[in-house]
Amino acid sequence: MSLVASAATVGTWAVLTAVGYAAVAGDDRREWAREHGARAALWLGALASVLVAVAAGSFSVYERAGVYVLAVAGVVGYGAGVTAAAGAAGLADAAAGDRATLARRLRAFWYASAAYFREARAAFVLAFVAFALAAVVAGVSVDPVLRAVGSFSVGGAFASLTALAATGVFVPGSYDEEAAERVRATH
Repeated sequence: MSLVASAATVGTWAVLTAVGYAAVAGDDRREWAREHGARAALWLGALASVLVAVAAGSFSVYERAGVYVLAVAGVVGYGAGVTAAAGAAGLADAAAGDRATLARRLRAFWYASAAYFREARAAFVLAFVAFALAAVVAGVSVDPVLRAVGSFSVGGAFASLTALAATGVFVPGSYDEEAAERVRATH
């Protein structure tokens, strides 16, 4: 990878991760997402799935359009995951209370995202797949615009993996029964 491509990859990862954090960090957005986030994430996830299918069909006709549509599908899928993660964060905040430690809040968030906002994990996986496919197809291209889209897509794939890690996918035993009981009582 060239220096510019590496910068585009790292920049995309940083921007998507920061936007995701900012969306989840807002109290008003968490409250809205707690009530409506699962449904909004389902709709956005369905749209991203349709976009992936359209991209798969467009490769035989026009390869460039397929890469662009895959990149857009990755962004929409990432947005779906962030919406559902905001809902899980709102539920975890309500369950953990104001004076809870970071560990208690994190365990409650991981349980809420695993049990009540499964859409977050599914949407981040969908975003990763869309970004990875766009990066692979664009990475073998000689067109500089497609290669740039490929670099951005690699950053999007890394941001999706970061989001999956934040939702506790890679942490075995990421929540305990105490966190589960608090979240169940609040939900």
